[in-house]
Amino acid sequence: MTTPEAGGAPFLDLYGEDFRTDPYAVLGRLREQSWQAGTAIGTAVLRYGEVQSLLSMRQLRTPGADFLAMQGITEGLLVDTMRGFLLNADGEPHDRVRRLVSKAFTVRRVEDFRPAIRGIAEELVAEMVLGEECDFIAAFAHPFAWRVLCRFVGIPEEAQLEVRLWAHDVGLIFGYSVEEHRARIEAALRNLHGFIDELVDERRQAPRDDLLSALIAAEEAGELLTDAELRSMVITLMAAGHGTVQHQLGQAMSAFMAYPQQWRLLAAEPALAAQAADEVVRYCPSSLLGLPRIAKTDVEVNGLKLAAGACVLPITGSANRDASVFEAADTLDISRKRMPHLTYGGGIHYCLGAALARVELQEALPLLASRLLEPTPAGPGEWLPPTEVVYGPVRLPIRYQPVRP
Repeated sequence: MTTPEAGGAPFLDLYGEDFRTDPYAVLGRLREQSWQAGTAIGTAVLRYGEVQSLLSMRQLRTPGADFLAMQGITEGLLVDTMRGFLLNADGEPHDRVRRLVSKAFTVRRVEDFRPAIRGIAEELVAEMVLGEECDFIAAFAHPFAWRVLCRFVGIPEEAQLEVRLWAHDVGLIFGYSVEEHRARIEAALRNLHGFIDELVDERRQAPRDDLLSALIAAEEAGELLTDAELRSMVITLMAAGHGTVQHQLGQAMSAFMAYPQQWRLLAAEPALAAQAADEVVRYCPSSLLGLPRIAKTDVEVNGLKLAAGACVLPITGSANRDASVFEAADTLDISRKRMPHLTYGGGIHYCLGAALARVELQEALPLLASRLLEPTPAGPGEWLPPTEVVYGPVRLPIRYQPVRP
């Protein structure tokens, strides 16, 4: 993987203390100087128009196994797994699987599941209002995101703890210390493979009203998903679908504590739920950096020449605060109608789970606002660094005035 020249563009130190402490301030300063910035791994693209263009360019692909190769891993189970993820597929193989998966993972299915999402949120909030203080991540964000995902996919309740541990370990494949965790990741993958294969056999014999049964039944012109494709899709959902929502909820609560008038507005006007969900994903996304792209051929973007193999970073979290597109871009405002944000990506790799994530936020946020009044920090939180695949608090102590039934 090569790094393109960024010319006279400013430099973005992704691993510097300034970026770790306040990434939006750093991105904002650089974005005012230029639409691009150099980094240690490739050119970062900072403004809305250019990021939007990059996301839809089929001359670019997601890195996939490239990051493993950077860490000295070029073959074996981890490489095969990374290449099997839909996000890392390209061309007709990607299009075929995406078409089949889209027949099962529909907006209608998500909407039909909305009452179940609401029920899980209500159950967790009922426990929270028995007190006046909690760690928001442990009390709500983590269990809510996990329980919703498991029920939607079709993971039996008795297996959810084991699957959660395996999914966590598999998630380490997306980091920068894969060799250190290699044995752990491979063990988790083998366990998940065996579990999913058994579950697929069960659903083939006795389908249920869940996503896994719908994926098994998805058909187009006589084609079905193979066992390997089903396995890969479930692993993708379990490894990626939980952390993004958990950390987005944590990001949202942190942002609303900084904008208490917006929390009060949401409590008073729950009809703003959809706008509130989109606004927090724009203002403080759990995927701040987005996904890097690799040039498949020589390509030019706004005068920037990328050689084949070059890495470019379309930073969606920066594009979402481009003042030329979003008025008062650095302000959380759930009452303002905005241009579409870019957090869920674009082009052929637009986030498959976007509809589910939206509904989870739409159901959780107004309920929390109506039952936990005036939330404030109850101590220092603990955050992942912004360079992680997902960015947000892993611990967020809050204090609030509970509204009990």
